[in-house]
Amino acid sequence: MSLINFWLDASLLVTIGFIGWVSVVMRVVFPAPTHSEGWTLWGMSFDRWHDLQFGSICFCALVILLHIMLHWNWVCNVIAAQVLRLKSRPDDGMQTVYGVATMIGFLGLILAGLIAAVLTVKSP
Repeated sequence: MSLINFWLDASLLVTIGFIGWVSVVMRVVFPAPTHSEGWTLWGMSFDRWHDLQFGSICFCALVILLHIMLHWNWVCNVIAAQVLRLKSRPDDGMQTVYGVATMIGFLGLILAGLIAAVLTVKSP
């Protein structure tokens, strides 16, 4: 398990570093997106760099989700013992229920924000 955690954490480090590097390239090398038409770096336009950035962020989110899933038992134990000060820890079944409920709630918040953005965007 330690080897899996090592490679998971190493991939998180590389992914976050790559996202940061791509973001700096997009901000420093290219002009503002509205003026970047025709500009390319290593054969990729600003839009392709933007797609690369978004894909990297999605991959990073997936790896973070996997990281949290592998450490969910620890997360539940810390919340039970340190935050809620419970005497007994939740069993594995309840931890799974808490995890699924947390995931549904988190995804619901993201969806609500996306819906709010779609409904309130103003076109020129």
